Amino acid sequence: MIAAFSGGPDSTALLWGLVQLARSAGFEVTAAHLDHGLDDGSAARAVAAGRLAARLGVELVAERREVDVLRSPSESLEAAARRIRYAFLEEVRQRLGALWVATAHHRDDQAETVALRLLFGSGLAGVAGIRPVHGRVVRPLLAVSRAELGAALEAAGIAPVEDPTNRDLRRPRNLVRHRLLPALEAATPGLTERLAGLAGRARRAAAAVDRRLEQKLGLGPLSEGGVGIDRRAFEALPEPLRPLALAGLHRRAGAPYPAGGEARAELERQLREVPGRAVGCDCGGGWRWEGRGDRLILRRRRERAPDFTYTLEIPGELEISEIAVRVRLSRRPVEPWMFRGAPDRAALVLPLEAGDRVTIRNRRSGDCIQPLGAPGSRRLKEVLIDRRVPEQERDRLPLLCVGERIAWVPGVTIDQRFRLPEMGDTTRWTVWVAEVTR
Repeated sequence: MIAAFSGGPDSTALLWGLVQLARSAGFEVTAAHLDHGLDDGSAARAVAAGRLAARLGVELVAERREVDVLRSPSESLEAAARRIRYAFLEEVRQRLGALWVATAHHRDDQAETVALRLLFGSGLAGVAGIRPVHGRVVRPLLAVSRAELGAALEAAGIAPVEDPTNRDLRRPRNLVRHRLLPALEAATPGLTERLAGLAGRARRAAAAVDRRLEQKLGLGPLSEGGVGIDRRAFEALPEPLRPLALAGLHRRAGAPYPAGGEARAELERQLREVPGRAVGCDCGGGWRWEGRGDRLILRRRRERAPDFTYTLEIPGELEISEIAVRVRLSRRPVEPWMFRGAPDRAALVLPLEAGDRVTIRNRRSGDCIQPLGAPGSRRLKEVLIDRRVPEQERDRLPLLCVGERIAWVPGVTIDQRFRLPEMGDTTRWTVWVAEVTR
């Protein structure tokens, strides 16, 4: 078990509790501390957290990552710190082979989250607040108040590390924590507990809505990665349900947060203006919506592969590091599969002899090919669109070229000029088999 450990009261209570539990349950606990580098005292607090972990008898993994340097231009400081922190915790979990990461979120944190999301106009999924379990992250203290955790530490004689940035009222959460909720609680005793309870009810309601929408929209994983829904069924939904459907799509795909309003508006605009045609737009956090045919798909955005060009002496093979594949070209006798085709191999009649060379490269502007069975040449881009090759995959295809001609596009087509003739006298053919392995 990895315990997220800042050294503050909440995470210290979590670590202390896990240590007690580990002794009887027989599991190991490792503390993970990330110094965000956001103030002058962060390095000293990291040292103090190390001493505190040692006192509790727990190994500490500590790193410093400059959040202000690593955040993207449009990202808030709080969002960047959260993203970088969870990435660090997942790296530690994987490195140590742990099953879970535990964080110290408690009932008051849940109430603050619900209040913040209400203030910013979140929908049902947002009001559901902090999830008890999300992926490999567990929050075992969500039913416990901040006061109860502090009392437990005091009884155990443990002094946590204080972080003065938690009182900076320029941060929205601190303003809610120290000003808004205390004032509301004073006027309406028990409000904090009720807000936390609202999160649970909203979470159950959101789960029920998700199940109904999944059934209606045919939501499911795709063989080429990502998840998809029925595009026409989505377009037929009442407008208020569409953000819920897209948020559910994000959760099913594993995206940490749903898309923002601007991204949703752009998707809606494209669906309206190009009905039935391919659409696509980024929706934040490295994710992208694509609409092709009758499906609306969400998948991680893959960066364009860098240009690559390799020369291969035949017979032989080479590794293309840019796309992590190997390409092999060899002489073979004619076999029945060669007339049916296969996604990762092709048989071609090439005007080459052993010792000649071919080129393996990715696509270039202006590329053309005469697809198998076609009467003439076509632009490669149009062929890839017609064959529904995802946009982010098109630059990752290793094209086999003879001179200036593209002979084979793996998984798509071979050029008509290099096809095998019909079955008959096979002794006069020079058959080369090209294969791609990953």
